[in-house]
Amino acid sequence: MDRQERTLDVVKALNSFNNGILASHVLLDKVCDFFDFIKDEELDDSDKRFLLYLSNKAGVPHYYDILDKFNIDYNSSIDDENIGLNTLSSLLYEASLYTDDNSKLHQYQMEILNLFIKGEKNRFFLSASTSFGKTHLVYEVIKKMQYKNIALIFPSIALLTENLAKIKEGRIRFPIDYKIHTLSDIDNDYGETNIFIFTPERFLSFLDKTNLDLTLDFIFVDEVYKIDNGYIIDNEAKENERDVAYRMAIFYGMSRFSNVDLLLAGPYIEIFEPESPNYNPSFDLFLSDFQITKLLRNQYEIVKVSKNEIETTKGQLNIDGIEFDFSGKKTKKAKIQEIVNRLLLRNENVIIYCNTQANAEKVAKEYERVNIEANYFTSFLEHLKNKYDNDWIVIKSLEKGIGVHHGVVPKYIQKEIVSLFNTSQSGINILTSTTTITEGVNTTAKNMIVYKSEKGAGKNGKPLLAFDAKNIAGRAGRFMEHYKGRVISLEKEFMDVITQTGNQIEHKNYQTSDNRKEIDDEMTPSQFLDDRSIQRLEEIRGLQNERGIPDEIISQFKVISKREKIKMYDLINELSKESQKKIRELIAGLNSEPYLILDKSGFQIILNLIKEFTIETKNLYFLIDRKYIDKDGIQSSILTASLLSYLYNGFSGIYDYNYGRLMNNVRERVKEAELKNKEIDINVLTENAVNSAMRLSSTLIFNTFKYQLVKYLGVFNLMYKFRVSQHLKQDFDTITGIDKLLIKLEYNAFSPEARIASDYGVPQKIIDFYDARNNIEGKSILNSFDNYEKSIYDKIKKIIEE
Repeated sequence: MDRQERTLDVVKALNSFNNGILASHVLLDKVCDFFDFIKDEELDDSDKRFLLYLSNKAGVPHYYDILDKFNIDYNSSIDDENIGLNTLSSLLYEASLYTDDNSKLHQYQMEILNLFIKGEKNRFFLSASTSFGKTHLVYEVIKKMQYKNIALIFPSIALLTENLAKIKEGRIRFPIDYKIHTLSDIDNDYGETNIFIFTPERFLSFLDKTNLDLTLDFIFVDEVYKIDNGYIIDNEAKENERDVAYRMAIFYGMSRFSNVDLLLAGPYIEIFEPESPNYNPSFDLFLSDFQITKLLRNQYEIVKVSKNEIETTKGQLNIDGIEFDFSGKKTKKAKIQEIVNRLLLRNENVIIYCNTQANAEKVAKEYERVNIEANYFTSFLEHLKNKYDNDWIVIKSLEKGIGVHHGVVPKYIQKEIVSLFNTSQSGINILTSTTTITEGVNTTAKNMIVYKSEKGAGKNGKPLLAFDAKNIAGRAGRFMEHYKGRVISLEKEFMDVITQTGNQIEHKNYQTSDNRKEIDDEMTPSQFLDDRSIQRLEEIRGLQNERGIPDEIISQFKVISKREKIKMYDLINELSKESQKKIRELIAGLNSEPYLILDKSGFQIILNLIKEFTIETKNLYFLIDRKYIDKDGIQSSILTASLLSYLYNGFSGIYDYNYGRLMNNVRERVKEAELKNKEIDINVLTENAVNSAMRLSSTLIFNTFKYQLVKYLGVFNLMYKFRVSQHLKQDFDTITGIDKLLIKLEYNAFSPEARIASDYGVPQKIIDFYDARNNIEGKSILNSFDNYEKSIYDKIKKIIEE
């Protein structure tokens, strides 16, 4: 289709829209398409007037604004003498979308902003495309309403710190000077006005600890689909019962602050009408119960995404004007090579979605590309090479311009890789990733290649749902960077799934259920409680009263059931005097200065208590259950040995252990091959050992220790301190427990500044500096920074120290 035909097509669409025949989201789609075509064309004054008018009729004047990104000779100004009524009306309409001198919304954002009215109860649920700009809208709501105290709840620490940086760096400006908080235990150090930026788990901790006099005026919950376990993309998050934390954050937040305004948001969430087949009313009942209005905007794709599959393609194929040649290319490796090569010739970047961490690494390794000039990120590469094994796939891939991004790549490395990927000059224009890229990570990716239409592999592997597929596809193309994104799937199944009607979102607490867990009983309205749940609630209240455990104690660590906490209380109460003595020795060692000293005997007693819990995560249970006998003849859990290694030697201690164990296996395989006169590539086996050791080590530290173990140790600490305070008749807050170990496991840091730095994602040496900066060791650490660490320190000083 040539320029004349395309122009005629969009004019017809515009006329149909003006006559009330064409829906606004369809016009948006056609206008997006037209701008993507016209962006490279030579434009005269009449063209510019038409495009200005067209973008405003579509409701997104930003389309006109970003034309200069694609055409260096483009001048957006329109001859003043040629401004007619259409152009004038466009300019007036555009002016109505500005909220201040620096911020302009598109029409569909403004429609939602206008729904927020001061003095009224403003509660909304928004489901919209990934390109809609939901977080930007939230900040505009805050500006307009000028709330005093605000909670912003994001699904990950990465998003928490990204938004912290936006505010601290002045990219978001408010008419009110807010004090920003990201740590839940802030000792009531509030300002006159406050913004609390939390994950759901941290918000729950904040509710446990915060001053009862503080009132929140507005709560925003991002990625709210996570209230339904079936909607959670990441299998690991499912294992950690992320849906419970989300439901609790909303329920207890709304219960605590009954007049609070609310915005719940997420992408592509399916909401069925009552007359639809298989309609489940639970989510609608939840919205009605809390007086929340539905705003459904899934159809409004501000960036259009073309979707293509090439599973059976054998010859040449034209996709969006690009000629691909798949002749003789039968394997996924060959097809990826062809696609990416063609895209790189057009200076376009690409994400390759993979179903597992191992596949993300495999694809990065297999893509053939000579090493690129790494001048842009030399200091980062040198830092990695000095700190980690040089055979690690993350390092080897960066050298040829590929970033590897998955959940157990250390956070600061993930963050730097995404930053490099988003910077066109860096040369890092290929990113292999798992579902981590769908968790709100913002990239400039134009293209998404789908390697496999599932999440996970083997027994844990599951096919993608329609919601998953839409979310993955939605990462192709970025508003204000592109008009169109492009998805190319190597499997037909992906295209079949994405066109299906998805599963309806459900709310577990607003339907009768035979398999509801006890932890949900208190959040469930009485009409949905069966006899079993009612009996459990009565039982728990009786057990709690018998032991004299106050509500403010047993209600902490909400993601663990009250019955489990009472069980822990009883187990602690039954400990022998010798066991109690060993725990006191453990606590004394943990609170010694300047280092944590972990007494193995005392810690093992705690692990034995935790083992009595219903531990959902098999890996954690295995690490506690499996024992070894040390050189002193003491029997301890493998977890104890791993934790000791981490506390005293950091990441490298865990890595060295895993690498050594895996290399023993490699040597056994080499011996076996030699005996059978078989050839074996020891270099490949060594590389595999390095990558496996890195994944195992990161998983242990960043998942098992940081999230899973902390949860159970936290319950022990809570009930132990309460039992001691009860026995000694002392105030709970005066009792010393294992708090220091909990902070170390969650943050690998102690001071507030060091913990914020840990959240933000920086090399460990910077975190260590903030923990020691008030003493001689701090100066020594500062002077030992390499060039990369210096650059990161200079970048974050204002964010951390202000």
